[in-house]
Parts: sequence; C-alpha cells; structure tokens
Amino acid sequence: MICLKVFKKNLKEVNNSRIQNKVLMNQKRQDYSFQIQPQYVDFQFRATMASLGDILLTAAQFNADDNGFGLRRLNEMECSWVLSRIAIEMKRFPEQYENIQVETWVEEVGRANTTRNFCIRDEKNEIIGNACSVWVFFDMKTRRAKDLQTLEGIQGFANGEAGLIEKPIRLGAVEGKEYDGFKVKYSDIDINGHVNSIRYIQWISDCFSLDCYRKSPVKRFEINYLNEMLYDDLVKIVGMKADDNDFRFEIHKDSKITCRARVVF
Repeated sequence: MICLKVFKKNLKEVNNSRIQNKVLMNQKRQDYSFQIQPQYVDFQFRATMASLGDILLTAAQFNADDNGFGLRRLNEMECSWVLSRIAIEMKRFPEQYENIQVETWVEEVGRANTTRNFCIRDEKNEIIGNACSVWVFFDMKTRRAKDLQTLEGIQGFANGEAGLIEKPIRLGAVEGKEYDGFKVKYSDIDINGHVNSIRYIQWISDCFSLDCYRKSPVKRFEINYLNEMLYDDLVKIVGMKADDNDFRFEIHKDSKITCRARVVF
C-alpha cells in the first residue's frame, strides 16, 4: 500500500512537471495582434515591405519584453539589440485595416547571435508570410557586439524550432549602377544613435517604379546589415539585376559597405 501511494505521488509529480514544461514551451511562442493602418500601406492599399518589417520588429520587442530581455532591461546595462540579418517572404500583402497575427519565437542562441522566427497569419488563420531574423547583443559604449552567453537566462527561451523559410544568408558583392544618393537626416536615426534598420528597407524599396509593384508584389526581401550609418553620412545606393525577377543592392558610406540586400519579385 505504501509503495502504491509513493508510485501515485511520483506519477502525479511527473505529470505536473510535463504540464509545466508544456506551458513553458507554449510561452516561448507568442502571438501579437496588429491592424494595418493607412500609414502602413502603399498606393495599392497594401502594406509595404517596410511597414511589415516594422511590425515584425515590434512583435520581437514585445516578446523580448515579455520574456525579460527587452530593451528596457538591456538599456539599464547600456546595451541594446541590433538586427544583423532578416529575410521576409510574403504569399500576399495584408490590406488597409486588415487584422493580422504575428507569431514569434527564438529558435537558437549562440555566442555571437540569436535567431528569431516569425509567422504572419490573417483573420482566417491562414499563413500569408514568414520571416527569419538574426540579432546581435550590442554594447552601446564600445559600439561592438557582446557575447550572448553573458545575458543571463536568455538561453532558456530558445525552443529549437525552425522557421518556415530559408534563413538569411551572407549576400555577395554587387557591381552595378548607382540608383540614388543623399545624406542621413534626423528622422533616419533611432535610439541606438544610428540609422533605423527599417529605413534601409524603405530606401531600397524606393529604387523600383510604381509599374514594378503593379506588375508583381515582392516575394522575398533579404538584407544584411554590415556597418553603422550615422547622422550626416552620405548614402549611395548601388544595384544590379541578377536575374529576371532577382535584384541585388548595396548601400555605401564612403569606402564602407553598410548593407547588402536582395529583392525577389
């Protein structure tokens, strides 16, 4: 009888542990709701790639805050998150006033960077887009990346679950014509003191005509952030056509390449 009671008690503890682990796993993947406001859409009343990027980064910020390693905590340490790479693939672009759900989770945490995935669903719960991003832990004083292993507790939020698209890769050099040139201004700068990551997406998106977007929506947008751009830096955008619907870009600051991007229609 005593053995039976002990067995039942142990079984109950195991089941409780499994339930707790299941709840914890569910907390690692979180949904966030957004509505596509008029300022997010283009001339076709569809969300722009830049506005979708902004929504994804907002969902990432919410999730990091919920898990205790958001900007509030990092800023107290004089650190921040900096986006290193992101790839976004869209099956269709949500329209003005449409409600969407963005699910996000941390796939893995290494010493140099962490991988975060996203899944975008519409009101019918159908997947309309996916994204994969790579982030670095950034020291605001030294302006250098820090070892992620020093950020206590973050490893526990990685669930090992891959996203539904290919991860962003290291993009190759671009030899093409100059598309645009201008100076970095006040509205381009974010709280890290450098050009906002979404601004690069806007600059590259502006390299295409309205007819381009009328003919076909963007299927994949991929960008590598390589070097900071600061206030009053001179921006030079260079691009080339790699294939019929495949375009490559670089943004230059003097002799440095600040980012490389790929746009597939």
